[in-house]
Amino acid sequence: MDYRSGSPHRGDQAEYSCYQPKLTGSPSASRTIGFESTTAYLNRGYATTLKSKFGSVPRSSESLFDLSNPFTGVLTKMNEKELLHGLNDRFAGFIEKVRHLEHQNELFEREIEEMKLKAQSPASLAQEHEPELMDLRKLVHDITLQKRQIEIEHQNLEEDFLTLRDKYEQEARDRSDAENGILVLKKEANDAYLAKLQLDQKAQSLVDEIHFLKKNHEDEVSEMVAQIIEAQVTVKAHDFGKPDITAALRDIRAQLEGHATSDIQQAEEGFRVQFAKLTKAAESNREALKATQQEIQENRRRLQGKTIELDCGKGMREALEKQLQELEERHHAEMIHYQVDCVCFWIYF
Repeated sequence: MDYRSGSPHRGDQAEYSCYQPKLTGSPSASRTIGFESTTAYLNRGYATTLKSKFGSVPRSSESLFDLSNPFTGVLTKMNEKELLHGLNDRFAGFIEKVRHLEHQNELFEREIEEMKLKAQSPASLAQEHEPELMDLRKLVHDITLQKRQIEIEHQNLEEDFLTLRDKYEQEARDRSDAENGILVLKKEANDAYLAKLQLDQKAQSLVDEIHFLKKNHEDEVSEMVAQIIEAQVTVKAHDFGKPDITAALRDIRAQLEGHATSDIQQAEEGFRVQFAKLTKAAESNREALKATQQEIQENRRRLQGKTIELDCGKGMREALEKQLQELEERHHAEMIHYQVDCVCFWIYF
């Protein structure tokens, strides 16, 4: 990877790579190169050791590990353990650094993958979620249409409810007016009935009075006729030969009979007139009572019809109120459901 070259441990890797033999060419060449590299390393290591111990290194010591030098084998035996120990320590440090770098490489690779995932374009995300977005847009459109339809139905129900309420109030007013009219007609009928009873009583009183007067008049006439007859008989007995007295008595009798007849006729005429008036008044009251009874029956029929219409209006009103309540409950439930769906949609995205 490119980021490995910029690592702070690049120097360690370069230092470690200098100890790795380059295997190129034939196997014998590889062994020769490896041996020469090891010899050079031993020369430098021994020079470093001598410098740390004695402060300076003679130039001739740099070629102590040269195979052409006869003292190379002796010095190698003397410092082999020390050099191998140093090499082992440095090799262990290199291995630890390599492991640390591999671990860092893995972490860097994970970070790169995460950055790649985060760096995806919004277009790819939109393309990936386009079907779900289309379904949700369609759902929102359907919900909007259903909401408008429900609002229209709700408005129509409110208009029907207002119309029925106005009709109900009008019917209630008509019923109240009809009831008031019935009460007035009942009062008028009672007054007419009482007036009829009073007129009947007056007519009966007049009839009784007429009979009494007629009987009294007949008694008076009979008494006067009896007196006249008695006086005539007495006059005939005492003075039978006086025709003037008899004629005078006859005239008096005729006059009395004429007066009695005229009185009887006048009384009968007055009775007939009074009876005709009473009969006419009773007939008019009877007709008024009959008309009042017919009007009462008509008002009763109208009241029954209005009562039936009022009951129908009440039933229709209750049904519409129940339907309106069901629509409101369903609309409220659907709104809650759609709100939950929208909240879930926004939380999801």
